[in-house]
Amino acid sequence: MIKRFLIASYALFIIACASGHHRPFEEKMAPVRDLAAAQTHIQGIVSSSAYLSLKKIGQVAYDGFQAPLWCLSFRTEAPVAFTVFVNAGIHGNEPAGVAYALQFLEHLARNPDRFDTIAIDIVPIINPWGWIHAIRYNRNGTDINRDFSTFHSPEAKIIADFLGTQQYDLMLDLHEDRFARGFYLYQYGQADTSIAETVVETIKRMGFPIEEKVSMLILKAKNGIIDAPMWGLWYMRLTGQMSIANYYRLSHSRRVYTIETPTELDEEDRIRMQRAAVEVLILRHPARAEDENKDTY
Repeated sequence: MIKRFLIASYALFIIACASGHHRPFEEKMAPVRDLAAAQTHIQGIVSSSAYLSLKKIGQVAYDGFQAPLWCLSFRTEAPVAFTVFVNAGIHGNEPAGVAYALQFLEHLARNPDRFDTIAIDIVPIINPWGWIHAIRYNRNGTDINRDFSTFHSPEAKIIADFLGTQQYDLMLDLHEDRFARGFYLYQYGQADTSIAETVVETIKRMGFPIEEKVSMLILKAKNGIIDAPMWGLWYMRLTGQMSIANYYRLSHSRRVYTIETPTELDEEDRIRMQRAAVEVLILRHPARAEDENKDTY
């Protein structure tokens, strides 16, 4: 047993060390995407619905660059039975999650009754500099998704300050993988894989490939699911390389999932996969079984 733990600990140490940062980027780089246009689009969606609100939760500032971090909140007049947090864009070169997050806001604005007992908070772009420039890292070269132990990056600090002591019934982290050939997802510290299996089966029925080969040394996809144990999350904290999803699971929710779509497929198909996964997890999660009769997915 001790030998197995030492081997696993060593493997996770290698994972942590392999997940490095980048040297700082030049002050002036040509933008690929327009944050002002995204803000205008978001404000238009919010103004179309009485149930959506927009809050600036922080300001990311580098020499010659400033950008807000936004949180969009959805609340109807019905009593809240289930709380959800969704984030996207922590890696700037993973655009489908951000695109889907904006489409999800539009869907909430048009179909509030479908989510009438659910309170949803969405941070659509955690890494605005990276998203603007289509780069994984922030301007300082920090991989924000390895900074939720040390909180050196302004983006990680903003998220931690915003969350404070809040607890959610479900938290979803939207990602993409340039090495994957198919869809997969992570779940963290959970014994029950039934809802993750439902997500994978849904994606499979849509005709999309499911990833089986991706692995993080000792953590491997099995039928499109990587099942991360709780002890591994604590170890990632000790190595100082904890991801945002690890942080969520240890501090803010018992139900956390990371959704991964393969960037080699068309972006519209990846958005469709993101949409299907998110809606299955929210609307069909066993934790809100009492509301399943309202599920029209």
